[in-house]
Amino acid sequence: MTSKLRFLSVLALSTFLALPGVAQDAPVLAPTAGQSAELRGLWLTTAFPEMAVKAGESASISLNLRNEKLPPQRVTLSVDGAPEGWTTQLKGSGREVGAAIVSPNSSQSLTLELTPPADAPPNGNYALEVVADTGKEKITLPLSVTVTETEIAEAGISLETELPALRGTNRSTFSFKVQVKNEGPEEQLFNFAAQVPGGFQYRFKRGYGSEEITGLPIAAGATETITFEVIPSRGVPVGQYKIGFEASGGGQSANTELDVEVTGVPTVAIVGPQERLSGEAVAGKETDFAFTLVNAGSAPASELELSATAPSGWAVSFDPEEIDTLDPNATREVTVKIKPSEQAVAGDYMVTIRANGGTVSESVQFRVTVNTSSLWGAVGLGVIAVAVLVLVAAVMRYGRR
Repeated sequence: MTSKLRFLSVLALSTFLALPGVAQDAPVLAPTAGQSAELRGLWLTTAFPEMAVKAGESASISLNLRNEKLPPQRVTLSVDGAPEGWTTQLKGSGREVGAAIVSPNSSQSLTLELTPPADAPPNGNYALEVVADTGKEKITLPLSVTVTETEIAEAGISLETELPALRGTNRSTFSFKVQVKNEGPEEQLFNFAAQVPGGFQYRFKRGYGSEEITGLPIAAGATETITFEVIPSRGVPVGQYKIGFEASGGGQSANTELDVEVTGVPTVAIVGPQERLSGEAVAGKETDFAFTLVNAGSAPASELELSATAPSGWAVSFDPEEIDTLDPNATREVTVKIKPSEQAVAGDYMVTIRANGGTVSESVQFRVTVNTSSLWGAVGLGVIAVAVLVLVAAVMRYGRR
C-alpha cells in the first residue's frame, strides 16, 4: 500500500468515527487494494442526535444497538450528563431496562425518554450521553437537546373499533378489529395490553394474520389493524362483560372499552329407559320405551323435533313428536314406540334416535333385541307334531308290506 493510499484510508476511518449519532467499540477495517471495508464491532446509533423539546414535556429518542460479527454481547445501559431536574428513562419493548443482550449480526431497538423540568430556561442547549458498557469497552453516544418554548409535536395514538360490541356463547371467540394510528412525527413501537374479567383469555394479531404479537412498530401517520381476540372459558356465566384494550408507545397511551355479551347454549342429552340404551321387542308387535330428554346447558332448547332411523320394515313413533321448549336443567319424558318387522328374525338391531332444533343436534344408538312371537312358536310346534303323526301313520300302514 502506498503512503498516499494509507493516508486516505486513515482519513476515511477518522471521518467515520467523527460522525454524530454513532458510537462503536471496534475499529473499521481499512480495505486493501481491490477489497471493500469489513464492518465488525458494536454500535449504538440514532437517526436524530440533535432535537428540541418543550420544557416540562416528554420526548422520545429512538436508539439502535447493533452487533456486527461479534459473539453475543451483554451491554449495561445508562445516561450520563443529564442536567439536574431532568428525568431520563431507557426502554426496550415498552419497559424500562438497564441492560440488553445483542446476538451476532442483529440489533436491539431502544428508546430514550427524557423530560426537562417545567422551569428549564428556554433556548438552552444541553449535552448528554447514552453509555453502553460491555465490561471491557464503553460506547458513548452524544446527544444534543435544545429546550424551546415552541410547541413540539409529540407522539399521539388514536384507536377506532369497527364493532365495539359482540355477542356469542361461551364457546365463541370474540374477534375485534382495532385501528391503531400513530399520530406522532416519527415511527414508534406500540405495545398492546388488555383488561379482561376472570375466566377470559386474549391475544393480539396483526391484521388478518395468524401469528400472535405483543407490540408493533407503526410509521408516523400510519394506521395498523390489530385483531384483538377474547376467548371465554366454558365455565363463564351468561352475562355482559367489559373488555379494555390499550396501546402505548412514545410516552403516550390510548385505551378503549369494548363489550362482550355471553349468551347461553343448550346442551341436550337423550337418556334411554332406566339409563340404558338397549331393550327387547317382539317381531310384529309395538313396544313402548320411556326415554328422557335432559337440558344440561345454560339456555332453553326450542322447537325440538324427534326422529329415528330404523331397519327396513320397522315403524318408530314418538309421544310427543315435538317439544316447544326445554328449559336449562329441565327434563322431559318421551315415549318411543318401536315395532319391528313381522319378518324380523331373532337378533340385535340398532335404531338411531334423534333430537334436533335450533343449535341442538343430538342422537343416540338404541339396541333392540328382537324375539320371535310365541304364537309362531306354537304354530311351528303344531306343524312339527302333524309331520310326526303323518310319518308314524305312514310307517304303520306301509311298513308291514
